Amino acid sequence: MRNDSLAAFAAVAVSAAFVSEALAFDHGCGRGGMAIECYEKVRLPDVYATQTRPVIMRPGFTQVVRTPPVVETRSERVVVSPGRWSAIETPAQYGHRSERVLVSPAHTSYVDHPAVTRTVRESVVVQAAGVRWEHRRGFLGRGEKMCKVEVPAVTREVERHVVVSSARRVAQVSPAMYETVTKQVLIRRASVQKVYTPPVHSWVHRQVVVRAGGQHVINHPPVTSVRHEQVLVRQGGYGWSRASRHHW
Repeated sequence: MRNDSLAAFAAVAVSAAFVSEALAFDHGCGRGGMAIECYEKVRLPDVYATQTRPVIMRPGFTQVVRTPPVVETRSERVVVSPGRWSAIETPAQYGHRSERVLVSPAHTSYVDHPAVTRTVRESVVVQAAGVRWEHRRGFLGRGEKMCKVEVPAVTREVERHVVVSSARRVAQVSPAMYETVTKQVLIRRASVQKVYTPPVHSWVHRQVVVRAGGQHVINHPPVTSVRHEQVLVRQGGYGWSRASRHHW
C-alpha cells in the first residue's frame, strides 16, 4: 500500500514538473511572463565502465633440460728426447759503420734586388671652392636680383711615382754539404761454445668421464596479465535539465 502511494506521488510530481516547465516555456521565456525556473532538453552522454579480464600472455610449457656428462682431462708427462751436449760454433760477426764526412763547407752569397715602384694618379685642387654674386633679371626683364652662387673647386689629375719596396741586398746562405761513408768493422770474434740441451718432456692428455649425463623436466606455468576494457553500461539519449538564469 505504501509503495502504491509513493508511485502515485512520483507521477503527480513528474506531471507537475512538466506543467511547470510548459508554463515557464510559454510565459517565462520571453513571452511577457516572469519565469520561476526553466528546463532545457540536453544530450545525455553514454555511460561506460572499466571491465577487467585476465589474458594469457604466454601459455605454459614443459622443458626438458639435458645435463651433459662431466669429462675430466688427465695429463701424463713423458720424455720426448733425452738431454745432450753439443758444440755451437759462432762465426765472426761484422757490421757496417757510417760516418758523416764534410764535402763542402757552408758559404754565403748576395743577390741585389732593385727598387719596385708604381704610378699613382691623384686629384690636385687647382682652384679652391668659393662663392660669387650673380646679377639676374626676372621674367620678361621685370625686376632684378643678386644671387649668391657656390662655385665648385677646380681639380686636376696628376701622376706620381711611389716606391713600393726599396732596393735591397739579400744574403743567401748555402749550407754545408756532407756525405755518408760506410766502413766494415768487426763486431764480435768467432767462438766455440758447448751447450747442454736438457731433455724435452711432453704431456699426454686423455679424457675420463667422471659423471654420466642425464636429463630432467621443468614445467613452466602460463604467464597471465590483466587487460582493462571500456564497456557500454548505459546508452545516452535526451533528457530535461534545469536551465541557468542567463538562459531565460
